[in-house]
Amino acid sequence: MTLKLLIFSAVALACPCYGQQRPAPSAEDVFASFCKLDAQGGQLTADGWQKIAALFMSPGTPRRGRIIVIDGGGQLRPTREGEKIDVGREYIRFGQIDLPKLRFSVEDGLPHGIKVKEDFSMVKTVGPKGAEEWRIEGLVPEPHFTVDAAIRYVTEVRGNTKDATTKKNADRTLAALNHFR
Repeated sequence: MTLKLLIFSAVALACPCYGQQRPAPSAEDVFASFCKLDAQGGQLTADGWQKIAALFMSPGTPRRGRIIVIDGGGQLRPTREGEKIDVGREYIRFGQIDLPKLRFSVEDGLPHGIKVKEDFSMVKTVGPKGAEEWRIEGLVPEPHFTVDAAIRYVTEVRGNTKDATTKKNADRTLAALNHFR
């Protein structure tokens, strides 16, 4: 038993990564995590909300009144402004799904398929373990789902509801969403 412990200790000490901490994720990596979690529907699950909220300075409370349906978009190039880093995302907005009735609509006065640019600021904070880390300033915005994530969500809710109006709205919403695939 002592020989095994001695061999393990020698291997662990010889490893160049032993005892070193991984570098903290960059501002761009933190923002990319948010965008990915949000687009995949993370805001509407307890686990996903906790992961997203941890990326924000002041996340607020979950906003579950509607889902913004987007093409997935992409991140904008970050720029440094003093101690902050400005980041953003750009996407095509197809419409929204009003919750909990699963009613898809396009905002009044806006054409569907409008290109939207959203800006955010990243700030360095001290994390729970005392290490510096990047966080997003402000509140978590409304959920932004890709078309596929919205279809998965509506299909799941439709399958779990007994409300006839919600089922009918879900069928119409799924037909509209399939148009954007």
